[in-house]
Amino acid sequence: MDFGYVATLIAAVFVASAALTAVVRRVARRRGWLAHPRAERWHRESTALFGGVGIYLAFVGGVLAVLPLSRTVLGLIGLTTLMFLTGLIDDARELRPQSKLVVQVACGLLLYVVGYHFNDALPWWLDLGIVVFWVVAITNAMNLLDNMNGLAAGIAVIAGVFRLLLYLSTGNVEGALATSVFIGAVAGFLVFNFPRASVFMGDTGSFTIGFVLAALNLTSSEAYAKTLFSVLIFPVLVLAIPIFDTTFVAMQRYFSGRAVSQGGRDHTSHRLVAVGLSETSAVLILWAISIAAGGLAMFLYDRGFSYGWFGGSLAVLGLILFGVVLSQVRVYPEGDQPVTARSFLLPGELRYKRQMLWIVVDVLTIVVSLHAAMLLIAPDRLEGTAWINDSTRLVPSTVAVMLLTLFVRGMYRVDWQDFGVKEVRTIVGGAALGVAFSWLVEATMLRSVEVEVRLFAAAWGAIVLGLCGTRVFVRTLDEKIRA
Repeated sequence: MDFGYVATLIAAVFVASAALTAVVRRVARRRGWLAHPRAERWHRESTALFGGVGIYLAFVGGVLAVLPLSRTVLGLIGLTTLMFLTGLIDDARELRPQSKLVVQVACGLLLYVVGYHFNDALPWWLDLGIVVFWVVAITNAMNLLDNMNGLAAGIAVIAGVFRLLLYLSTGNVEGALATSVFIGAVAGFLVFNFPRASVFMGDTGSFTIGFVLAALNLTSSEAYAKTLFSVLIFPVLVLAIPIFDTTFVAMQRYFSGRAVSQGGRDHTSHRLVAVGLSETSAVLILWAISIAAGGLAMFLYDRGFSYGWFGGSLAVLGLILFGVVLSQVRVYPEGDQPVTARSFLLPGELRYKRQMLWIVVDVLTIVVSLHAAMLLIAPDRLEGTAWINDSTRLVPSTVAVMLLTLFVRGMYRVDWQDFGVKEVRTIVGGAALGVAFSWLVEATMLRSVEVEVRLFAAAWGAIVLGLCGTRVFVRTLDEKIRA
């Protein structure tokens, strides 16, 4: 497909969306359809509502103009319309959460029926379940992410750009055209929403862009799905910020006794502002993380699934560490704690809870480090399924011995803020024992000493760097935030 045509299409839809949004804003102001400041909301001025109408009209109009009518196209337009109307009613009358969930599940089921699948190689019932979960998750993730000027719309544009690049590289014309229209429609609204918002998209917009993003990131086992990576890891990385923010907020609210569906100033963006950043800076940082995750997704797509698994694990690890630090940021006034708060509090509130979290982080770090060593020393073993067999043998014994060694030597009796020379020695010794044990098992049972010496030496170094690096990263980030 010609890149010039794609750019022209995006520009045309952008102009149409901007014009429609301007009209909607004017009508909303005249009619008094405004979002007024509230305690649990972030904005401080009355702002026009229903900006999502312009996004919806530009997207549907663009799709009808450039795509031939087919089962999948008509299905996408019809279900997007249903989600749009649900958001519109919710903005006007505030639907109950269960009512919105019913519509989202129904749209997920029907989306599968019209041809949007996760992977046709899977059993139909599993494929259907994943599609429904994905639609509900991404739709609600974008709805929750719409909490600061330009955040949700900007992330949607970034995710759309990377999905467009993938469709162009794989020759999926229909997907590329639909995604181009989506980018233009959301970008046209964004100019009215960032850095200062004169109109909000509301649930009308967030439901629309969330559902369309979920649909555009669903592929199948057709020719353009180069590897399993394109349907498994790529969409998760491209949508890393909304997925992370939703998971983070849900866990924080659940463990503090707040309703997950309750609005509040406890999102990732709010916590960045709480430590001293401006709203614009907080949004730009999250945009940058989204761009980095999307760039990583494109790079790993070219490298293959084994590299994709490794890069995806690193990204997850980085976001977990980011969440560990943000969980300590106070975003509610002192004493503003629900009486229904659960005994299992936030991971950032009680010291021993953080140690439990660090055990999980360390397990992931050790697994990633072992894979990194294999990438460095024996990349040929990552071809086919050989690397799965190696990982099945090496990972459990190494992780078990290392965790036991670190525990016996007191690693999990101290806080990560106390990390110093003593803890480094503990990690070095624990890594050596874990790697040595796994090497002995490999040498005595499989008699592959010659190859495994280099592999396990690299594994030891990678594990030491990984375990020390995660702690240094969190401690440094925490000190920066405190400063």
